[in-house]
Amino acid sequence: MDDLEQDAVDTTAAMLAEGGWVPPPTVHLLCAELPRLPYVGYLRSRPFYRGDDAHRAIAGLGWIASLTQASRVVLIWEQADLSIALQRPPSLPSGLVVLDAARGSEHEVRWHPMDLIETGTTPDGLPTAVPEWGPSRRIPGGRLPEPILDLLALWREERIWSEVRNALSCTSVRRAGFEPAT
Repeated sequence: MDDLEQDAVDTTAAMLAEGGWVPPPTVHLLCAELPRLPYVGYLRSRPFYRGDDAHRAIAGLGWIASLTQASRVVLIWEQADLSIALQRPPSLPSGLVVLDAARGSEHEVRWHPMDLIETGTTPDGLPTAVPEWGPSRRIPGGRLPEPILDLLALWREERIWSEVRNALSCTSVRRAGFEPAT
């Protein structure tokens, strides 16, 4: 978990410096049934329009977590970017959120607040920035935005996945615009 968290911080800083943007909401999937290599992989949210479509795209990641029968998920998003996508006033300042959630237990929010220092522009005219990170905090059971709560509810709902339903679900997931990250 600590490695995923540090990778998320480093990736966010690199993307801000390169093009002034942050990674899309991402879910990392882990399965306790695979003790030697529990990490299954990760998936980024599909492209979305602001508002309800953003909510559906992010919550929809819960289907993938359920389909893979993940026993633990790690979700990562930038809080201000998520608020803008959902067309809601920011409830918190800019910051990276790393959520660690296991089935059947309380989640933990790892909060990495940041101020953005503009450093220039890309050849396309987009601003670039470096994050000035504030002190990080761990918040057991911390408050979560609605689409994240819906994602967790979809994932935690008990389902029995048959091979046919699995195949149909995988096809539907791809048609909906979700692509596995490589």
